[in-house]
Amino acid sequence: MIMDKTDYKKVDDDKLVSILDDNIRRSIGYYDSQVSRERKRVVDFYNATLPKPAHDGNSKYVSMDVYDAVESMKAALLETFSTGYKTVRFAANTGEDQRIADVATAYCDYVANRQNNLFEVMQSAIHDGLVARAGIAKVYWDEREDSYLQTIQDLTEEEFDALVAQENVEIEEVEQDELGLYSGDVRIFQDTSQVAIEAIPPEQFIIEPQCRSLELASFCGHRTEMTISELREAGYDEKLIAKIADHDDVEMETDPEVLARHEEIGSDRGFNASGFQDQVRSVTVYEVYLDIDLDASGIAESYKVIKAGNVILDKEKCQYKPFIPFVPLPIPHAFFGSNFGSKVVPIQTARTVLTRSILDHALMTNNPRYTVVKGGLTNPRELIDNRVGGIVNVSRPDAINPMPQAPLNPFIFQTIQMLDEDKEDTTGVSRLSQGLNKDAISKQNSAAMVEQLATMSQQRQKIIARNFANGFLKPLYQLIYQLVVENEPQGKIVEIAGDYVQVSPAEWGSKRDVTVELHLGYGEQEQEAQKYLALHGLMSSDETLSTMYTPENQYNLMTHVMEQNGIKNVKDYLTMPQELPEQGPDPMMQMQMEMQQKQMEIQERQTAVSEMKAQMDAQLGQMKLQLEQMKAQNSAAIASDSMDLKEAQLEHKQFVDKAELEIAATADDVRAIASPTG
Repeated sequence: MIMDKTDYKKVDDDKLVSILDDNIRRSIGYYDSQVSRERKRVVDFYNATLPKPAHDGNSKYVSMDVYDAVESMKAALLETFSTGYKTVRFAANTGEDQRIADVATAYCDYVANRQNNLFEVMQSAIHDGLVARAGIAKVYWDEREDSYLQTIQDLTEEEFDALVAQENVEIEEVEQDELGLYSGDVRIFQDTSQVAIEAIPPEQFIIEPQCRSLELASFCGHRTEMTISELREAGYDEKLIAKIADHDDVEMETDPEVLARHEEIGSDRGFNASGFQDQVRSVTVYEVYLDIDLDASGIAESYKVIKAGNVILDKEKCQYKPFIPFVPLPIPHAFFGSNFGSKVVPIQTARTVLTRSILDHALMTNNPRYTVVKGGLTNPRELIDNRVGGIVNVSRPDAINPMPQAPLNPFIFQTIQMLDEDKEDTTGVSRLSQGLNKDAISKQNSAAMVEQLATMSQQRQKIIARNFANGFLKPLYQLIYQLVVENEPQGKIVEIAGDYVQVSPAEWGSKRDVTVELHLGYGEQEQEAQKYLALHGLMSSDETLSTMYTPENQYNLMTHVMEQNGIKNVKDYLTMPQELPEQGPDPMMQMQMEMQQKQMEIQERQTAVSEMKAQMDAQLGQMKLQLEQMKAQNSAAIASDSMDLKEAQLEHKQFVDKAELEIAATADDVRAIASPTG
């Protein structure tokens, strides 16, 4: 029958408490549920407290098969997802969105690994998933505020008023001197709210029966113990806190799962101040997420309700549940999968019984029981003391005889070997993949063959690793992204990979796709790095491809290679091409260019000298020719002049001779005239 909307009634707090109590008691994971009892049993086998010896005098040996299987699988998963390179990346919605996607990836990684300890969370979640069917992490926005004292000295009234006017400043102790200057201490409050990630113990998480998935669950919750003081610090109403009384609920210190977990270090309940001071009285607090129609609107909505004892401390509408589950062995259409650890419990029981029989048989062989003839011992205590080399006095030779003992069954050792094989088949963790098989390395088995066998033996580990990647890490980072976008202040400056980056989550946009890189195997990271190095060599050596292999491509490739080898601080060794300072030509290239230029200058000079030499030779030849011509002309002139000179000399001589003759004649005439006889 369909009810009319007017028949719905509002749900008050008392009715809500009743509804919550009924759902809590019926939920899976509650302290008295079948899953809780199973988890306690697996933890006991993990701690090697089970199986118990059949008799007090038997061997106390316990095989550690559950411990070995869980720790081997946990080591493989942690090694896969906690190495140096980034395994989780956000995808860009568009080509221009790549930078924002890279910043979102780096900042969410910063939130997970630096603001929180993701390694510890993964370790706890993986462990709980292997021994308790599901490991649960809680991701939420944690409102925090820190404060510190700051000393001020000699501030003017204007400076002091400007300081105390800030919302995050509170006066502690300040004095004003005779000059009107302020000195003292003020308290500075700083908002340190952030995304918080924590692993929840299995017994603290509850969920509705026959739930198919966490997204479809109409009821789930987280139960913890808090003191009255902690409730006051959380800011709950004092009147509501005063109404909290003892409630019909199991105390977590006496939860069987908690006792089993702490059995090795002491499971006795610790000091409880209940009755000593009400401030430290512990109460069970439930943080419940359920679909309910509180306002009788006819439509159920998702609510977050905080219940302590029989009091509703707070309730508000919510959009999502803050829980991230890891189910290693999922079962279709069910929230809880199979229990990995419980699969090994029969093997541990059988190995323990068989090994104990071997040890007990060896003990009985070395210390057999005896049949004694009545009256055959003079002092029975001599036989009972069983001292090495001790003397036992007998009254007859056949007084003492060892009791016959059945021989050890030879099939025991074959059965133990069969159990080892069953363990490998059940868990998917082989001795070869653990490096424990000494027969794997031999002259007949090459290193490549061993690597191939080891990788093949890890197929089931890879399936569990993919369940962890897609079912835990991917939604974990998506929830971190969503919380950061909704709550992170804008313009926050954080240090990421050595750089100070301004983070503005409001610009990141809607929900992004997340990819998880999975590498699990015998040297798979090194093989992946070698593949990219080979690609680098090919691109660099090929003249055609090298033109398409830009510095940005080279930087991205070498960054990926270094991350594959576990090097986080890539920027300590590589600088992005766009951040490189502007540089001149290569010094060697510049020197070669200068040498070539010098050689060209020398060749040009040599050519010029050769041309000048040829020109000068031509001019010299011409000058020689002209000189020869001039010499010839001068020789002819000289010869002509010489003839003229000789002719002139001859004429002169003739003239002189003629003159002398005339003078001589004149002289004769004069003498003749002068002679008296003349």
